[in-house]
Amino acid sequence: QVAPPSVGQLSVRSHQQGAAMSAAQLAFLPAPAAGGVLPTAGEALGPGRLHSASAASAEAASQQSSATSVAAAAAFSVAAAAAVQRRRRGRVPRHAGGYDVLERSTPGMEVPDEIKDIETAGKDVATPHWSTEPMKEKKGLTLAMLDWKDLHGAACGASGVLFVAEMVRFYLGQKPTDIECYFAAVVYGIIYASRFDGIRGLPAHFRVTFYATTGWSFYYIAHLLAATNPEMCAHWVYPTGIVFVASTIYFYKHWIERMYRHFVEDRFRPYYLPGLMGLMYFHWLDCVDLFNQWVDPTYWQTVPLTLTDQAWTIQDVRLTGLFMSSMALFMITLHNKGVLTGGRNTLLTVLGTIFVPALFLTGTHATLNASFP
Repeated sequence: QVAPPSVGQLSVRSHQQGAAMSAAQLAFLPAPAAGGVLPTAGEALGPGRLHSASAASAEAASQQSSATSVAAAAAFSVAAAAAVQRRRRGRVPRHAGGYDVLERSTPGMEVPDEIKDIETAGKDVATPHWSTEPMKEKKGLTLAMLDWKDLHGAACGASGVLFVAEMVRFYLGQKPTDIECYFAAVVYGIIYASRFDGIRGLPAHFRVTFYATTGWSFYYIAHLLAATNPEMCAHWVYPTGIVFVASTIYFYKHWIERMYRHFVEDRFRPYYLPGLMGLMYFHWLDCVDLFNQWVDPTYWQTVPLTLTDQAWTIQDVRLTGLFMSSMALFMITLHNKGVLTGGRNTLLTVLGTIFVPALFLTGTHATLNASFP
């Protein structure tokens, strides 16, 4: 019969097992009391010793529990503060498997400069009061000093020649040819594609005008080609129409705010208002015509057959609009280069790129069997 182990043997065995524990495990054990209640190796525990050791261990456990609670509360507070700080830095904590796992923060989406431009509407404080310098012009380059010997210059020259020929054709009451429409689409596509690099250094309100005009012209080209070859190009009207609407909102959001801020700050120039109102009227017509096409899936199968001159009218409206838009950007170039600035630039822009072409187009096409919008 095997005798039961003595209390001393149990103490030695327990002490040896405790010594074999890892340092990480020992770190979580309560520390002994100040008087020392844990026996050394080979030391026997008598009944009185065992009772005092038990009482001391209970007291130490109580003290350790209180300390642990305080430490846990402090740790929770620190963790909460750190979580708030991380959220402010854009980091997102995620709970996974019972542990709070912190993912690496992802940088926020960079706002494009084209969007930032509309936020600066009217903040160009260099604009003086209109009555102080209403028609002031600054001198710079001459028209001959501009760089015409590149693809952009060649396309601009071709668009001018094309529009003069179109004015003659309007007067004679002739339809456009398919070759004319395809040629115009290529010419104006080159003009806008080759102008992006030179526009980035301009003031924000000029950049907004350029980007919006590019979006408008993108739709004008698609609409021109749809009227020329509806079987191949009519479906382009719908996605490019979205670009047109977005460009319209982008443009007028900037310019209305800009003019209002100038009015409040006594820097308003009233001769800008007729041009903006005229432009808004023609863009409103464009939007109505666009929505007419969107709500009628059979538009290109029925309307050109019912209104025999509808395709002709669309083609000439878009050819005129492409020239007007391109010429308006050319007037911006003349202003920034010092070729034509001040009131004369504004007057020629409003008359030459908005009202005169539009009135001439309306007068020469008023008797056609068409509706626009």
